[in-house]
Amino acid sequence: MQEFKSNSPQKTKMIAKEFAGNLKPFDFVSLIGPLGAGKTKFTSGIVDFFCTDKKRGGGHILSPTYTIMNSYNCNVTVNHFDFYRLKRQDELEDCGFFDSLASGIITIAEWANNIHIDYKKYIEGNYYEVNIAAEKEGEGKNKRRIKIEKIL
Repeated sequence: MQEFKSNSPQKTKMIAKEFAGNLKPFDFVSLIGPLGAGKTKFTSGIVDFFCTDKKRGGGHILSPTYTIMNSYNCNVTVNHFDFYRLKRQDELEDCGFFDSLASGIITIAEWANNIHIDYKKYIEGNYYEVNIAAEKEGEGKNKRRIKIEKIL
């Protein structure tokens, strides 16, 4: 397990960009953390690593909370899911999550811990769990502790 400290959204993005160098097709990244922790910012760093030519609309990504999935076609395809509103495994099938895992795409899911399944059964590549926790409020309100663990 690797652990990092971030004191800004830019630093969180930089940590993610460095981590992205480990990713390859079929890999899955589960992002866990409370609202506002920086899960989408972390995803943005990963997408930045693969989308060097700004194909994705000016370099800014949005959380797919309502669309459930955003896809970024870059040097490799990165599918970004948000399971915040999902509760059941059949919803994962409906939104194309299992197809994404099986198609050689790098798959990222915010709130993957909302749906209690054994993700390892469906992953052909590596499985990483990224936990992002906000440090105590006060003078360091942007401070984050980021733990990256390779599960599979």
